[in-house]
Amino acid sequence: MLAIAGGKGGVGKTTTALCLADAYVRRRRRPLAVDADRGMPNCHLYAGTAGERGVADIAAGVPIDAAAEPAAAPPGVDVLAGGDADPETYLDALPADRPVILDTAAAGAGADVGAALAAADAAVVVATPDRDAVRDGLKSAALARALGTPVVACVVVATAGDVTGIERVVEALTAPVPAARDPLTDVAVAVAHGRVAGVIGPNA
Repeated sequence: MLAIAGGKGGVGKTTTALCLADAYVRRRRRPLAVDADRGMPNCHLYAGTAGERGVADIAAGVPIDAAAEPAAAPPGVDVLAGGDADPETYLDALPADRPVILDTAAAGAGADVGAALAAADAAVVVATPDRDAVRDGLKSAALARALGTPVVACVVVATAGDVTGIERVVEALTAPVPAARDPLTDVAVAVAHGRVAGVIGPNA
């Protein structure tokens, strides 16, 4: 289970979650993207699903296969839409035999972010290259580590520049992802996320 974390909304967490899920599809896995953001549940909109079923169904005991919806983009990804359900009511029910990618809330959401990070096996921090976003990303990384969840990568969105300075302070693999009109179909964006997935796994 991989938590996608960032300091505030709008830095690209949802897009990163779906792009990493797509990278696992290309490694012949069937990933599950889970919208764990109660405040702004929009993963299903990006993925082109109806959003009629999701985390609230899992909290109510509905099986994963009945609650997940196949994404229109990227294909091969299953999506659990967000909703007004405490993450602690469904995180333990998520499968352990496939990649699960949690699209978390902004750090200001407090307990919801903490629950998602604590449940995850690892975290990927997302930021844009501006100073404030990087600072917020570092706070998310610190929170993950305080909860015992290793930070395995940082994705810096909308840049093709040098990110070695950010990598030094994050202390994890840091990858630039170029800006794109449609990141879910852009080849350069796919290559960048493929490199991240190849390093952090799972790849088998």
